[in-house]
Amino acid sequence: MKKKIAAAWVMALCASVAGEGALAQQRAVSSATIDGTMVVQIIGEVQAVDAQGRATQLNVSPSMHDLDKLPLGTRVKSTALQPVTLTKAANAKAQSMIPGDRQFIAKVANVDGATGVITLKDADDLPIEVRARDPGKAAALSNGTSVKVMLQGKAARAANSGQ
Repeated sequence: MKKKIAAAWVMALCASVAGEGALAQQRAVSSATIDGTMVVQIIGEVQAVDAQGRATQLNVSPSMHDLDKLPLGTRVKSTALQPVTLTKAANAKAQSMIPGDRQFIAKVANVDGATGVITLKDADDLPIEVRARDPGKAAALSNGTSVKVMLQGKAARAANSGQ
């Protein structure tokens, strides 16, 4: 009888220790930052203004190939990949993503753990796509989680297209 109780106690102790180890791992993953890139979409119209704000001719440098062939008023669309770091922000309220700001709070709307694509929503319900470098870290996030989005450096690359 004493052996059974001792064996049960040892098993419970081992399970407890293993559980604490798993909990510590989960805490480490949940508090870790997630590095990735945010897809930034820019939509606008070709405009040219002088220093006084008056409409003027579009002048471009020789390195800007064919941009001068776009008529004023042409609708253009551009995307860029902006390096970002995500950090959990417990119970923080979502904020609007404002151009020029280096950080904001968003809510996780969806996570694809296999690809590492995280869809966030800001306070204006604007969808924001982040591609995590480590899909495993992305998979640790759950829908509704608040995250602080911190922009790092400059946009990685841009692709422009007329529309």
